[in-house]
Amino acid sequence: MTGSRTTLVGTPVVAAPGKIFLVGEYAVLEGGVAVLAAVSRYAVAQYLPGSEPQSAVVDEAVKRALAAIGEASAALPPGSVLVDTDSFCQGKVKIGLGSSAAAAVAAVGAMFEAAGLAIEGMQHEVFSIAEAAHRAAQGGVGSGADVAAAVWGGFTKFVRPAEGPPVVEPIAVPAGLHLVVFWTGESADTRDLVESVRSYACMAPSSYRMLMGALRTTAERFVNELLAGRATGAVVAAGRYGRQMAELGKAAGVKIVTDAFEQAAALARELGGDAKPSGAGGGDVGVALFATPEAAALFVRACQPTLSVLDVSLARSGVCRRSEEEPLVESRGPFYVG
Repeated sequence: MTGSRTTLVGTPVVAAPGKIFLVGEYAVLEGGVAVLAAVSRYAVAQYLPGSEPQSAVVDEAVKRALAAIGEASAALPPGSVLVDTDSFCQGKVKIGLGSSAAAAVAAVGAMFEAAGLAIEGMQHEVFSIAEAAHRAAQGGVGSGADVAAAVWGGFTKFVRPAEGPPVVEPIAVPAGLHLVVFWTGESADTRDLVESVRSYACMAPSSYRMLMGALRTTAERFVNELLAGRATGAVVAAGRYGRQMAELGKAAGVKIVTDAFEQAAALARELGGDAKPSGAGGGDVGVALFATPEAAALFVRACQPTLSVLDVSLARSGVCRRSEEEPLVESRGPFYVG
């Protein structure tokens, strides 16, 4: 089911955006802050009577949403939610823009809307259900930050403390910050990378804590620069975070920052910006950050065809009900789109 596909008359359609990590990878799993931007690749969901769950994450989302809806679910005929995540593919390859998290959020939203419960103003409820469903389907791996980005959209500050629920805070986007989202053409296994880092934490706890402390400090610096509206400072902090991710990978014996990311970062620094992986690393998606649109444009021209620049923009809105006629098009915001 895509944005242009015919949908069942009277059945609400819900869309939820993908994400990129700006900072906070790995550190967010240890209570550190993460900052994500929602991007204009969408999971589109619709409740279909008589259908079966198409994936574990959809199955979990439907079951948990039904439990939360309670008596209102009695009006729903047996069925499930169909979720289309085709826009998260580059060619035939699924890329790391948070498709499973967006699918969980869109599925929960579609369940609510089908039961006659408007999701507008219910972000916290949708997040709680979708995040639990996503974690269950992923075997407990993940912070929930990508789910938060799909729910709230825009720029999101996310912290998962050791005790208590996650803390989510929208952040205003500095007018001078320009992002280029790119794909290295290499796939990555997030679980393997995270497990390797966890193994390193067990083998060398003191060194791990030192590296994690550096990541957390730099992520906080990035947040402070954003809140102060200092785009240049935010670029510097993000670049430092990327280099610290490389140090963590080297210590853990895994290539978090691949050669492609290193080359992208070197090119971005020549132009006054910086670049880093978005997510666990090991390939897949990256983000380059600049304080001027001219530098971002030069990066786009210089990095091709080695890297694939993704045609995405900032998704300022999170999960929402949409009409069949309403296109999923967002303002470019701070993103440079070639």
